[in-house]
Amino acid sequence: MSITKNYGRQEVIAAKVDFTFATAGDVGVIGVYPAIDVPEGAVVVGGYVNISDATTATVDVNIGDGVLSTRYATAVDGAAVALTALVPTGYVYPAPDTIDVAITVADPSAAGTAELVVLYIVVNRAEFSQG
Repeated sequence: MSITKNYGRQEVIAAKVDFTFATAGDVGVIGVYPAIDVPEGAVVVGGYVNISDATTATVDVNIGDGVLSTRYATAVDGAAVALTALVPTGYVYPAPDTIDVAITVADPSAAGTAELVVLYIVVNRAEFSQG
């Protein structure tokens, strides 16, 4: 068996968005917020959620999309200052979509901030050649 080399190369695309837990509003309500647009053929290869200012309330943060709300991260604790790596799944977006932040709060006055960074490539895209 032989392998046909692919000489096309692309850089990883990084997208970042900041958000607050107060966005979620009512107690126990899951707010789903589109955070990062991705094109058709996008494949998430890394990223993280960084809780930079924790809250005293119970806040769970999930990172996913319109198909699976927990595709990349599940129940990230908003009450702990920490960086949580996204778990790439190899999912290829068949159409343009968004990476969403789903927030569940136990206290509507929950304060706190976080950032989401998503790293992705786009299938069949080449910026330059190698070889």
